[in-house]
Parts: sequence; C-alpha cells; structure tokens
Amino acid sequence: MTSDELEFSTAHQPGVLARYCAERWLEKPSPKGEQLIAWLLEAALGRNALYFIERTKEYVDKWGGGGEIVPENAFNGFVITGDPVEDTIIPHAVLVWTCMNDRPWLEEVYHRWLDSLLAAGSAEAAYLAASLWPAHDLMAKVIYRPPGWRVYQGQLDEEAERLILTEMLKGYYGPRTSLYGPFEYDNIQNINISKLSIFYIERYGFIHPICGLVNPIELEHDSDLRNRIQEALAAPSWSEGMKGAAMLLYLSLKTFDPDNEILDKLEKNLFKLDERQVNIINFHMDKTEEINYNLIKDYINYLIVLYGEPRYNINILIKMFSKYISIGLKSKDLLYTGTLIRYIIFKLMQQEREKIESWLKKQADDLRIKDILLSIYISGSNYKIIEKNLKTKNIEKKMEDIYGKIKHINKIILLINQARIYFNKCYNLYKICDFICDILKREEKINFTDNFKRDYKEIILGWHPNLKNVLEGFVRPFSKLNHFGVFLYYEILMEWRWAYFDYYIKNEKELNLYNRLKGEIIRNFYKKERDGIYKKIDLYLNKIEINNLPDKEMIIEIINMTKEGDGRILEHFKDESKIKILRKGILSNIESLGDEFRNSKLIELLGIYNKSQNMIIY
Repeated sequence: MTSDELEFSTAHQPGVLARYCAERWLEKPSPKGEQLIAWLLEAALGRNALYFIERTKEYVDKWGGGGEIVPENAFNGFVITGDPVEDTIIPHAVLVWTCMNDRPWLEEVYHRWLDSLLAAGSAEAAYLAASLWPAHDLMAKVIYRPPGWRVYQGQLDEEAERLILTEMLKGYYGPRTSLYGPFEYDNIQNINISKLSIFYIERYGFIHPICGLVNPIELEHDSDLRNRIQEALAAPSWSEGMKGAAMLLYLSLKTFDPDNEILDKLEKNLFKLDERQVNIINFHMDKTEEINYNLIKDYINYLIVLYGEPRYNINILIKMFSKYISIGLKSKDLLYTGTLIRYIIFKLMQQEREKIESWLKKQADDLRIKDILLSIYISGSNYKIIEKNLKTKNIEKKMEDIYGKIKHINKIILLINQARIYFNKCYNLYKICDFICDILKREEKINFTDNFKRDYKEIILGWHPNLKNVLEGFVRPFSKLNHFGVFLYYEILMEWRWAYFDYYIKNEKELNLYNRLKGEIIRNFYKKERDGIYKKIDLYLNKIEINNLPDKEMIIEIINMTKEGDGRILEHFKDESKIKILRKGILSNIESLGDEFRNSKLIELLGIYNKSQNMIIY
C-alpha cells in the first residue's frame, strides 16, 4: 500500500497471528483490539501477505495428516489489485499450497486463477504464476515478459525501458517494484541491473541510449568493451539510439573521466549528432543556460541516473536538477522519486528556498512529492533522523496542510510508508511507532505495551514483500507462536535459501510437512546460478514438460550445459524420462533453434542419431 492510495477498507478478521500480537501489544486485549491489530498487520504487510499467513496456519491446524490440506476455494480470499508488490505474493502462495497438498488441483483450476490475474491487469503476477504453477500451457496465455528477457532478446520497448530506468534510479537498496523484483524470474543470463549497459553492448552493440550509462570505471578495465564502443563510434553515421548513447557517454566521460581515451574518439565524431543532442550537451556543459524542456524530457531519467551515480559528487546532480527546474521540469516525468530526489530537494531548500518552493507548488498533484515534503518536515534540520522534539499533533497538522483532511487510519499508513522509505533506522522506527501509538490511543482509546514498538518496527522493516535485504532475526519474536504461516511467508521472502525454521517447529507432523514442502518448492523455483547445474536442468525440463517455457533460450541453455558438461551430465540423463522431455522440447522448436543442437554428444544422448547416415532424424 502506498500513500497515493489514502483509503484502506477491508474486513479485518483477526487470525492466530493477530490474536497473539494483541496479547503482546495491548495492555487490555479485547475483540475490538484484536481487530485493530489485524488492521495494523495488514497495513504493514499488505492484504494478500497477511491472508496467506493466517489462512496457511488455519489449514495446517485443521489438517489430519493426509490428503488435501488447502481447499480449492482458498484463492478466493486474495485481492488482485494490479499492484505487483501486492499481487506477486499470490503465485508463490498458490505454489506453496499446491505443494502442501498430496496432489495438485485440476489444471482447469490453475487456468481459472491465471485468467483472474490477467483480467485484473496483473501482468507480472500472471507471468510468475505461469512459470510456477503445475498446469499445461499457462505461459501461452501470458504476453508479458520480464525486462531481463527483453534485454536478452534485444526487445527494449518503452515499457522495458521504463522498468529498467526505474530500477537504476532506485539503486541497490531501493524498494523492489514487486516480490524479488522484475529481474529475478527465470533470468538465464543473471542480468545485473548495474551491468546491464555492458551486457547490452556485448550482445547487440552500442545502439541504445541505455548503453551510454556504462560506468566509466568499467571502460578502464575492459579492453574488449572499449573496442566495441570505439568500433561503433567509427561508423559513418549513427542511428537515433546510438546518438542518444553517444551523447550520454560523452557527458559521463566529460564530467567524471576526462582522461578516458574514448572521450577523444567521441569529440572527433560529435558532428554525427543531431542538433538536439548537441544542444543538450551544451546545456550540461554550461555553454548555454536555456533549452526547450521538451528537447530534454525524454532523457531526463537517463540524466539523473548518469549524474546520480553514488561514487560521484552529488553536488553535480543537485546543480543539474536546479537547472532542470529552471527550464520547466515536471515531477511527473520522473519515473522514481525516492531518497535521491528527496535529498536533492532537501539541499535545494537550503540553497535556493524560494525557487524550490515555487517549483514544489506547481507539482501539487504529485503525491510522491507530497510524501517527500512530509519526510523533510519530519526530519527538520537533520536529513536522516526524525526531529527529536517533534510532537504527534505537529505531524498531523502538517499532514493535513499537505494532503488535506484525512482519516486517522490514513495518517498511520502515511507514517508506515515514511518509515519504510525514508526512516528505516532503529531510532526513527521507534519514533514512528510512538506517533502511531499516540494517534490510536486518542482515536481508538487503546493503550499499547512496550512490546508493540519493539515488534512493529521489525515488521515494518523486515516483513514487507518489496524489501531487498530480509533477515531471519526479524521473525524470532514470534518463534514461540509456532505459526506455520509466518514461517512459510518468511521462506518466500528469503527466497527459500537462508531461513531454516525446523528448529522452531515442535510438532512432528508439521516438521515433516515443512521439510517435504521446502524440498518440493526449491525444485520448482529458480534463483540464478546458485542452484547448480542439475537443479537448473531439472527445473527447465519440468517447464518443457508442461509447455510453460517463456522462451526457447531456456532450451538453448540446456543444450549448452549438456555440450559443455562432463560425464556427470550424461549420468544425470540416464533417467529415460528426462531424455524424452528434452527431445520433445528440441523437436518442437527445431526450426528456431538452427544449429544450436548439432553436437555429436547431444545427438547421441537424445537418441535421435542415425549412425549409418550421420544425420539427425526429425
């Protein structure tokens, strides 16, 4: 839930976790208090996450030890919002519930649920569902492909470009746009967002503006990369995409690495740019103070990524941002306005207060800017820490100055979002929880124990699905509850890698279920190269078998793993069923695979080799 949605209405029926927290957090627990705690948990986690947690616990508690644990209608309790952060928990939850049962539901059930995700416009969640759920031909219904795939295939359309730039603007520690982020699904090349420019240059050449964001430090250490760029610059003419890349790289080198040998090559070829790119360069080099904002608008996010590189002097970006304001910058053109933009506004309010306040008034319809203004007020003169003597009543007054008249529950949501985005240090989180306690004490006549602040700050900090760095320690205050749903939700957040809750699970029946379930999940779930070659092969074979491969590149990767592997790979394929599946995948894609599989070891392995004629039999 973001503060652009200042309403939060749902039936908050307290489950086991909510009732347990009510006992820990409230001085006088009551049914009304339990309902309030259920709402607080939902406000911090999201509705779908809390639903999965509580319902999983209920199903396991009712389970007799065999057969179906989770009924088919469990899906009906999810709310498909179209927000990837909320919705991408659903495919994982359904996979978990499927593996908890003794057998999958009928395939038509998964198709019906997938149709619901598609109808609601939740494309990323639909793609993930098609990738994870055990039903044939789900992927055929899904048009969406993650940016990683589109980069790999050279299909950097407007939507992929938007997502890539958004991730770059967030930086490594910024919030994810969805559970695990859009670069983590079936990403066969492990495309790291910070290395994306290099990957694109190596695969397709210096032909897209994204290539101009290559880090100058990489150019110093990679001679092959330098040669590729220099060869591209030597072309007699440049495409529109290459002109954008050359302009951005020129600005980057001129500002941050003026001794780089590529800069000399660029300067000798600037005549190949259009007048538009030349004007943009002159504006950034202070050769002119004026430029039509519409000329620079399409590049504005590229330029902020370029000048906002963490290793460089932030004052350069602050200066450039002030210049953008002078020519008519609109905040709605910024794909992401997180901590970096907040810091720029904070500094400009100290340096050019009248100018920045005039600009901020013009952005009144952008709720993200309102969030930044509230955060700056909360921090006072210290950018990172909440003002020590700030009172709850003062914050509430400022909220109403910025957002207008809002309900107290929406004030709490605003505070939670402020904590998650801008004030995620321990001291700040305690202060945020103090403000929440004050509001609820006044409005709901409920008093909290000290446990509330201690626990709730950790839930805000470590339990939300858009966080990148989740620590197992955040769940320990609830270990005595032995809540199966909490454990499994945390496994999802931790990517089924680093959490081991068998120590906490005391019930033998549940412990056996947990161990079996975790093994099955990992077999269906791919996280980069850490899985090892055999798990990766088995995962891809499973996708081939049910016709849910997102792209033929997965077949090519299996082929390459087999060609490059040693005798252990051949040993792995002694299972005849695996050979049949791979043979099916290759033969069904034979026209598009070209010469990829013309390898004697592979042909013999697959049993499609005619020794007498030394040829493949189709």
